[in-house]
Amino acid sequence: MSTAAGRRPTLKDVARLANVSHQTVSRFVSGDPVIREANRERIQAAIDELGYRPNIVARSMRMRRRGLLSVIAPATTAPYTPAKMMSATTAEAHSYGYEVEVVHVAGGAQARTDRAFELADSGWVEGVLSLSTFDERVGPATRPNGVPIIEFAVYDDFLHGIGIMADASPMSEIVGHLAELGHRHFFHVGGPVGHPASNERQAVYERAISARGLVSHGASRGAFDGSSGVEAVLALPDDTPVTAVICANDELAAGVLMGAHERGWDVPGRLSVTGWDNRQVGKYMPPGLTTVIVDHELVGRTAMGKLIAVLRGERPPVEDFHDLNTVVWRGSVAAAG
Repeated sequence: MSTAAGRRPTLKDVARLANVSHQTVSRFVSGDPVIREANRERIQAAIDELGYRPNIVARSMRMRRRGLLSVIAPATTAPYTPAKMMSATTAEAHSYGYEVEVVHVAGGAQARTDRAFELADSGWVEGVLSLSTFDERVGPATRPNGVPIIEFAVYDDFLHGIGIMADASPMSEIVGHLAELGHRHFFHVGGPVGHPASNERQAVYERAISARGLVSHGASRGAFDGSSGVEAVLALPDDTPVTAVICANDELAAGVLMGAHERGWDVPGRLSVTGWDNRQVGKYMPPGLTTVIVDHELVGRTAMGKLIAVLRGERPPVEDFHDLNTVVWRGSVAAAG
């Protein structure tokens, strides 16, 4: 399928080629994660074949906005999007009188960079902020048409935390406190191999165990969901000396709690269990899940503050992430039995 010579491909052209509705294409372009994988593949293939790019100028004219900033984030099927970070980013912009449009871009650094330059060229945005990496075309002083393009990379192409968002230093605090409570035998339940934050959490866990002369009985890695935690606990030997299970997120920890329940192992009497991310349900799951609170709002405010400072010709704010992560101790941890 091709379009008339010289005519820019439209959303409906993509829909016809992909054999889906134009509403589905619109949702895909907007980064809606609830689109079937088969449809996503057909739509992306049609976009690539036609060279389709959304008409940012027309959309901006319809919105009739001034003082508009764009925030670019990866388009992904990840179950959790950085809602708290986005809210803080938007609120920081609003406090200076700016409106914000979040643009979800599928693909890697090149696709994000293409979109950033398109936004800057539209004449309808005053600044562009990306929460993921650009390619080499963007540097500290990149200003096409006088519009600053700023990179503040805290996510990779799949919305996995990188940079400061992959900081795993609380693992050392968790291991240390459990050691003070008499625990000597540990087990780690992590997320997928290759996931940046999960890899770093296991690495810090292992260093902390080694530094204190403790014993790790290995690690189980799998999907970031409860079933992985259940399977990890059920696979432990009946006579395992493990008394502390440290998990890379709260969903894994919830699965560990379920697995312990199925085996008749009391938490925290037989096992102490910790998670990460402070999912609200963990606070209310008996006996209350020990976890790590990540201050996404701090990151969002700092990222937008960097763009605002450039727009106002001011010195960028100091990036102080000393309090980014905080361990909150709850009932799932106790002295070794």
